[in-house]
Amino acid sequence: MMSMFGVRLSKRSFLIASLCVAGIALCPAIGSAAGVKPGHEPPEQINALMIGDRLVNVAYGLGVVPRAMSVRCDFWPFGRTLAKTATRFIGCPHRIVKKNPEIVPETLRELNIKRVLIERSPQFDKLKPFRDPMNVLPILDRAGVAGELGVSVEIVDFGNGVEDAIRQVGALLHREEKAKDLIDQRRRALAKAEEQLPLGHGRHRIVVLDGVYQSATGKAFVRVELPGGYSDQFLLKPLGLVNVGGELKKTGDKGRHGFLSVRSLEPLVGINPDALVLTGDADAVQRLLAREARRNPAIKDVEAIASGAVFALPAYTDSEVVEYPSILRRWATALEKL
Repeated sequence: MMSMFGVRLSKRSFLIASLCVAGIALCPAIGSAAGVKPGHEPPEQINALMIGDRLVNVAYGLGVVPRAMSVRCDFWPFGRTLAKTATRFIGCPHRIVKKNPEIVPETLRELNIKRVLIERSPQFDKLKPFRDPMNVLPILDRAGVAGELGVSVEIVDFGNGVEDAIRQVGALLHREEKAKDLIDQRRRALAKAEEQLPLGHGRHRIVVLDGVYQSATGKAFVRVELPGGYSDQFLLKPLGLVNVGGELKKTGDKGRHGFLSVRSLEPLVGINPDALVLTGDADAVQRLLAREARRNPAIKDVEAIASGAVFALPAYTDSEVVEYPSILRRWATALEKL
């Protein structure tokens, strides 16, 4: 079998080469830092607590990070980066209400924070609806932070769209001009991405596989993203592609929070998707595919693998609303030749 480099490869080697080429060619950039240029000013830290991914993402886009934050670090890779480098992470919006309700007033007292900014979104988390930043309001009320600590509580409403929310955050942070520039940049980027849409008009079948690597144990896991999740809503539907990952479910499988953990990818032979999209730790998926190929050589004949349509792409969970147009465009560019 000849590879795209003109070198004769074994069937197993061809599979691995196809996966590696896809991963190298489209290795996801990490967070907003991907566009940093020499001379770029680092974000300014302000003494505020921000609750909500989209809120923190927009603030970062305006050059600001909070002293403390509550975001979905399990969903948002750049949130984890901020938690390790610039901002105290106090837990996700569910944890600070149900698991550790004292953490918010304790943090405000310890850090002498006088401002709390809270995100209001019509559907903050579609996979875990109980994680709503607005649920913290009764905690703040019971703690008496307004009277006792002199803390102001301000709400940023994302109900009228991202651009309106950017204006609100710009006004609260006294960065109105930067907010206008950010809106213009995002609008141009979205228009550029939409020039490529739609791609498949429902003809092409996609499986999204999410790799999870545990550094503490060295173990890796693979999850298939089920239909109806964030990839469907924000990426595959606009692209005109169909998520057939649900066909990997066996009788009795229910999945959890939009994903289904899988130990075998042999069902891909029967599903025969046109493309595989690898999110998260792509190498976890690559290793499982290589192992499956040793067990069942028919894996190499799956259309996605045989044609080299295996792409490592950034996941989108509606946290990085500023970067959404660039992520959409990356998916469109990778999948447009199907």
